[in-house]
Amino acid sequence: MDKVKKYRNVVFASMFIIIGMWVGGWLFSDFNIITKQPVSDIFGSLSALFGGLAFSGVVISIYMQLDELAETREELASTAKSNLIVANEAKEKAILELYHTYCSERFQTIKTSSFKILISAIQNKDYADFMISRFFVVSSFKLTEKIASNLPIYSDDLKVGFNNFKEKEQFDRFRLDELINFFILLSNKESSKEVIKNCDFFYDWWRPLFWFVAGLQDEYYHKEENSLVREYSKEHYLRRVVEKLDNIYGHKSPKNNQEIWKYILKHPKVISYNIDNRYNI
Repeated sequence: MDKVKKYRNVVFASMFIIIGMWVGGWLFSDFNIITKQPVSDIFGSLSALFGGLAFSGVVISIYMQLDELAETREELASTAKSNLIVANEAKEKAILELYHTYCSERFQTIKTSSFKILISAIQNKDYADFMISRFFVVSSFKLTEKIASNLPIYSDDLKVGFNNFKEKEQFDRFRLDELINFFILLSNKESSKEVIKNCDFFYDWWRPLFWFVAGLQDEYYHKEENSLVREYSKEHYLRRVVEKLDNIYGHKSPKNNQEIWKYILKHPKVISYNIDNRYNI
């Protein structure tokens, strides 16, 4: 109603001005002319009146269009702001859902199993070579009884039998895949880093272990004899993930393999696991 009233006032004002100018023109004109050429003067004055009203209509139309454009811009700005708020809320909700997943009872099993695999790889380089090879679609190694006999974490499982050990090891290794995929999802929320940092995903605890896997992946991928790996598998996928997570949590990522191993081998947490002395910078 306010808009209708505004437009009505503009129309009346324009008509009043045009008609006023027309009447004023008559009042100040030479009335003697009217008596000499009444018909032409009447039509001429009417033509001027209608021309003025037409011009007024054009002005009013332009005014209305400008007014509509201004309102449209305001509506678009308001819609964009609302969409941004909804998008941010959706991101925060997604991160909170990830956090609830991380804290769930089921995920505790994933973390425990992943821990067993990673510690075994740190303590035994032969097992680490096997584990890393299983990340790639070709050139994978086999798990032997000799390797199994040097994994203290799985000693009880091995006592039952080698097949029992292989089942338990495979179960735990698949859980490591789930853990890595979880942190891949988290790294893709990089734009919501403030929300992520306020939820404790214990990244500082996992960081040296992830860099350990990333360093091994990088070395395995670039080995001269692993040309099939380079042909059929992607490069550095975990390294890119950890670099994103470092950015979110404000860490400075190692620039090359030498810096990666320097960080790993000097990390107090890694040292406490009795790292295999065959690892070197």
